[in-house]
Amino acid sequence: MTATRFLLSLSLSALIILSNSTIFDKRLEAGSRGGSHSSGGYSKSSSWSSNTQGTWNRNGGGFFGSDQKSSSGYSKPSLDKTSPSSGFSKPQFKEQPSSGYSKPSTETKPTSSGYTKPSLDTKSTLKDTSQTPSKTSGGYSKPTASSSAKEMFDGGSKFDKGAILQERKLKAQQSLEKYKSENSKFKNPEYKVEGAESSPLNGKAKVYSGFDYGTHYDRRDNYYRAQGYQPPQNAFNSSPSFGLFNSIFLFWMLDHMSNKNVAATAYHHENDPGFQKWRQDVESQAKDNVELKAKLAEMDKQIKGMEGTPKNPGYLPPGVPPEAALATEIFASKKPEKPLLRVAAGQVGGLYDKFAHMFEKVASGLSVKIITTSGSLENLRLLSAGQADLALIQSDLLAMREKKLPGKELVTEQATLYIEYVQLIANRRGGIKSVKDIDPSKNVIYIGPKGSGTAMTWEALCEQDERYRKIPIKYEDYSTSLDQVQNNPNALMLFVGGLNSDFLKKAEERAKKSGNLRLVAVDDRKLVDKLDGQGNAIYRFVQIPSNVYPHLQKGWIFKTDVETLAVEAVVVLRNEWAANHGTESMDALSLAVMETKPEIQRFVNGIN
Repeated sequence: MTATRFLLSLSLSALIILSNSTIFDKRLEAGSRGGSHSSGGYSKSSSWSSNTQGTWNRNGGGFFGSDQKSSSGYSKPSLDKTSPSSGFSKPQFKEQPSSGYSKPSTETKPTSSGYTKPSLDTKSTLKDTSQTPSKTSGGYSKPTASSSAKEMFDGGSKFDKGAILQERKLKAQQSLEKYKSENSKFKNPEYKVEGAESSPLNGKAKVYSGFDYGTHYDRRDNYYRAQGYQPPQNAFNSSPSFGLFNSIFLFWMLDHMSNKNVAATAYHHENDPGFQKWRQDVESQAKDNVELKAKLAEMDKQIKGMEGTPKNPGYLPPGVPPEAALATEIFASKKPEKPLLRVAAGQVGGLYDKFAHMFEKVASGLSVKIITTSGSLENLRLLSAGQADLALIQSDLLAMREKKLPGKELVTEQATLYIEYVQLIANRRGGIKSVKDIDPSKNVIYIGPKGSGTAMTWEALCEQDERYRKIPIKYEDYSTSLDQVQNNPNALMLFVGGLNSDFLKKAEERAKKSGNLRLVAVDDRKLVDKLDGQGNAIYRFVQIPSNVYPHLQKGWIFKTDVETLAVEAVVVLRNEWAANHGTESMDALSLAVMETKPEIQRFVNGIN
């Protein structure tokens, strides 16, 4: 019985190995990334800066935002502040795990915030009355009129810049150490070829915002790690690179000659000076190595079998990223490009549009393209379709993403910018002081234009609680809606936006003149515990102080604070953008977000 089990186990193991090999070959033939989840080759072991990690404070299933691994398979990457990540290790120097990799250590952990945000005035007059703690900072409260109020939104970005610069200096030092460490694993120095920059392959090497040796080696090693490939000893007895190619790639190619797409590399580049030098190096080692000699013979056989096929000097096997194949110095010598960032903003003149233009002014390391849209829903669709890289979206709409875009996977990085207040206006003659007073049999609510953020918020409320579905609604622009409320005691209107928006200023002026408009409390406490699919709070409760809208908040004798619901304005980044453009670009993007955040918060809260 024991022998039978052993044979069965051995057979299953063989089948698994064969299956994995077949899958690998198919991935190459299909042009996939060979098992790497992101096109850029990043994984949870990549070393993102603490500043960048701290910016993205909501969980979107991507690299940042949550300590718990998301359903997407990503988890928060570990950092090693004391030494560069290990990459490949030379086998004879120290013992390695079976995979040949050393897991990066986590000796120094970044703080949860990364960036140090501006301190808040504890005497703020706008109170968050949520019963559950918020994951985000408290930077949304309207400060008092003291001198510290303005300082609350100013000055923070200066510190953030200092933190970025300090970390970049450390990173530059670590980058150089990583370069020296990597090259020390090889017996010989790099073999450089003059004129390599004129090759078509050089154009495939992209560097965005800056180059870092550690990041580059991470991307390269992550690709081979995903293949389960460990470089042989022969690679380290050679040079780290030969002209255009890195040595790891050339030996990987030699070990996969059974795959025609891989073998084609040798055919297309057999006349390349760097390739020829590598071939001489391998032939020298093969004199005393029967196995290596057999691999060279197989390579020659494959080259001969392709005779007559036009040579392509820009050839790489399908699915192999340039970082995995090309020499490190090809990347290091390139002038960084500004990565394109397509921002889905919103309607011209709106808060999202204003943020986008503020962001564009300070995002000096990026090429920003602002896309005008109808609002949150269109932004989400553009992001999901890959037609935008960054978008501004309300938190309650993000909670409905699966319903709005069924079956479409969207892995993102998310950062809260400010809160948007659910502001409900009623006719005083209707006697409604709270959302709980609304009678579906006689009242009607105007919820803004179709597709607007306000309309989306109402739809989200209906998703969370069926009682809201019973209330009659009408779609109308905000000015027309205000006219309807002023003339109809049974009408109410919803507006979701910042305090002191142009529209609410108009409503306050109407209330001052007519005396028949009121701000209604949206105080349904059943909504306080609602979470989206990633575990983020959808809503929070705040009190709008009595001095914000004196006439809309006028009571019998005194003005009153009004409790209401608030949603978050969230900046959402496609995970692929972060993976493809690397840590330097993410630092540039994150810094621009953090520098713009106090400005937009100040504008939303009516602070000049």
